[in-house]
Amino acid sequence: MARTTSAIFLVLVSVAAYVSLGYVTERTHFSHVLFLFALAFGAYVKFGTNKYFFLKIALLTAFFFRFLFLFSWPTLSDDYFRFIWDGRLLAAGINPFEQLPSYYLKLPEQIPGINPQLYHQLNSPQYYSVYPPVCQFIFAASAWLAPESNWVLVVIMRLTILIAEVGNIRILLKLLQYYNKTAKQVLWYALNPLVIVELTGNLHFEALLLFFLLSSWYFMTQQKLLFAGILFGLAVSVKLVPLLVMPLILAQLGWRKFVVFGSAAGFSFVALFVPFFSPTILLNIGQSINLYFQKFEFNASIYYLFRWLGSLMAGYNPIAILGPSLSLLTAVLISIVAFKGRKNLPEKQPDYWLGAFSLYFF
Repeated sequence: MARTTSAIFLVLVSVAAYVSLGYVTERTHFSHVLFLFALAFGAYVKFGTNKYFFLKIALLTAFFFRFLFLFSWPTLSDDYFRFIWDGRLLAAGINPFEQLPSYYLKLPEQIPGINPQLYHQLNSPQYYSVYPPVCQFIFAASAWLAPESNWVLVVIMRLTILIAEVGNIRILLKLLQYYNKTAKQVLWYALNPLVIVELTGNLHFEALLLFFLLSSWYFMTQQKLLFAGILFGLAVSVKLVPLLVMPLILAQLGWRKFVVFGSAAGFSFVALFVPFFSPTILLNIGQSINLYFQKFEFNASIYYLFRWLGSLMAGYNPIAILGPSLSLLTAVLISIVAFKGRKNLPEKQPDYWLGAFSLYFF
């Protein structure tokens, strides 16, 4: 009885934290956000140490936590305004990669859903869209299904993320079985508050990226390289980040198998971009990607140290040099990791993938 009461209490604490994060708290209220995450993570740790919390019940609880966010606005992120913008353009038959957002406000005829109010919510209105085709297809389908309501559009997009998360957990269970790990380890992902809030709550399509990437990984373990390559291409078509592990995949598969995998990945990626292709698309997307390296703080934890040293020595913020330099350093380090790990057992590959992504993000 006491164990059941404890489990119910943990669920209620988590529900209170997630409902508050999804429907009440603004991201500018840092202390509130920190407190709610502390509550959610406290419950998460207790879930992990509870030996009597059965796997099926725990997974149903994890899905329930995600479902709590279904009807909320992504209050902790403003990325979704660009999702709505691009979706409205595509629903009107307009390529979102062609022009800057400001261009459409100057047109004599207003595009349905494109207006100054939405424009002023965009976090990078001075740059071309950087969201690859799979994301754009979801934006467009959501806008087409919800022509009058941005809230309904957000709900539809979140449904795709919820479905992707169900898939992620199923594939993780298969991979754990393949690597002879206990199935309960999936709960470190399934119940993780950061995963729940960032992906489902904040409407981030890394959930879909993970679905395609994990599926590709699973098919690689089954030696079905054609399917693995196609799925990897789909992952890159959600976000370009998976390209980081291409050297590791080459080291793992060898040149002959990698040609099959890489050709399938390249074909699926290019095929998805065909509907958006125009003479200016590569230039426009290139400018926006350059934004990431020239204006945003790439590898920020390391960047802050070098920025401080650069400012001390040069008297200004050297991000224009540091951004590309750190990205190049990351590429070199990942190549070294791939070379070092080329002869390791397949079960060690997840560690190398984690290392590559850690080098990139930190």
